Amino acid sequence: MANLVGESLGKYKLLERLGRGGMAEVYKAHHPKLNRTVAVKILHGYLAEGEDFLARFEREARAVATLRHAHIVQIHDFDVDNATYYMVMEYIDGGTLQDRMNEHKRAGKYIPLDQVLGIMKQIAGALDYAHNKGIIHRDIKPSNILLDDSGEAFLADFGIARMVSTSQFTSTGALIGTPTYMSPEQGKGQELTCASDVYSLGVILYELLTGQAPYASDTPLAVIQMHISNPLLPPGSLRPALPAALESVVAKALAKESGERYQSAGALAQALSQVLTPDLIAELDQGATRKKAPLPPQPTEKMDEADLPRRGPLPTVEIGAETQAEIAGKLPPVPVAKSEPMEPFAPVVEKKPGQEHKSSKAPGSSLKERLRSKPVLFGLIGIVVVVALVVLFSVLSAGGDCNSVETCIALAEELNRQGNVEGAIDAFGRAGEMVPLQDHEPNAWIWCSRADLLDRIGRHDEAIANREMCSVWQQGE
Repeated sequence: MANLVGESLGKYKLLERLGRGGMAEVYKAHHPKLNRTVAVKILHGYLAEGEDFLARFEREARAVATLRHAHIVQIHDFDVDNATYYMVMEYIDGGTLQDRMNEHKRAGKYIPLDQVLGIMKQIAGALDYAHNKGIIHRDIKPSNILLDDSGEAFLADFGIARMVSTSQFTSTGALIGTPTYMSPEQGKGQELTCASDVYSLGVILYELLTGQAPYASDTPLAVIQMHISNPLLPPGSLRPALPAALESVVAKALAKESGERYQSAGALAQALSQVLTPDLIAELDQGATRKKAPLPPQPTEKMDEADLPRRGPLPTVEIGAETQAEIAGKLPPVPVAKSEPMEPFAPVVEKKPGQEHKSSKAPGSSLKERLRSKPVLFGLIGIVVVVALVVLFSVLSAGGDCNSVETCIALAEELNRQGNVEGAIDAFGRAGEMVPLQDHEPNAWIWCSRADLLDRIGRHDEAIANREMCSVWQQGE
């Protein structure tokens, strides 16, 4: 999708691109007549190719617009302009929870537990409200939780995943979601319930407490398989000061079977409140710093435990029908490590949720070292390098002015605007090839954008590889 800064969409003047992901781009915008600053989320065009998408978009947008909760991002408007579908939301200027988590990781610190508890209560209240309205979020993750300057948390993107998951992809058996935060039943392509959102919220809680997601690997399939089959590493293994009662809360939220989890987000928040007393919060936060502690090895038959990669959250991806069949066990499953069963956690008494509470890069191994021991990642980057070389030849032979990252990005966006998707894909690839190692993190979006274009023309396998590269670069590697 071309950069639309400076252009108008309906009544809104687009001022700044705030971010982009697997399903949409977000812009800061201005409504001149109301003198209001808003956020405009523009869905990627390839998602709206189904004939009934407009009706579905309007239906889901209306449902989300009826949500009125202190910790749900308010929808002001939704519309379609020249085949561009967009939603207009209130603008919250404190960044995302993912941004906050990354800041603390780089500083080698944990997010203070009083903030963790406040965020969990606020988001749990928002989820319970939506669930009582019959709306399941389906894509709970830190980048969908916005923070304002005072630290208040707001849940965004209700309805987006549903709009896409009921599109033409579903008719071919495809699945859209974010593997790092995806419940086992979602990974299997089964029907989702409120407990599925609770699981995703539990993954966020685990990450807030330990600084790491419970399962991570280089491919979406591997991460989904881990959620389905691999035992949970107790959070105390990564942060020994955490008490057994707190581990028990996390373990119940992340139970493999949905019926064994908390049946509401509020119940999870209530159990967390019982454990995280002010005295315990003060004790755990005093001098708390993160120590680099690898997640438990998840070996395969051909990989040594010490060589297994640890990666950050993967972006929202599309998983095809054959992949789902493999996940569900119709094909041979991905081998997983044999692990000793977890010690039982101390029980926590579950009470009914109270009223909603209203609260006011650690150093790692170099990319070169990872490549020596990570054949999967090495192969992925090798493919991208080869593709980039082909891109270079094709772009130069076409006479395009593309001799720097900036000019290649500009060329890609112009070609895309002209409808030359293949040329735009090539130019984005050339741009990615020229980005120096130290600039990978701020330029990760190049590969995500290239993946969007690849999806548009049906090259889904290449799109998945590009999104994986985007995820690697987002970790600054």
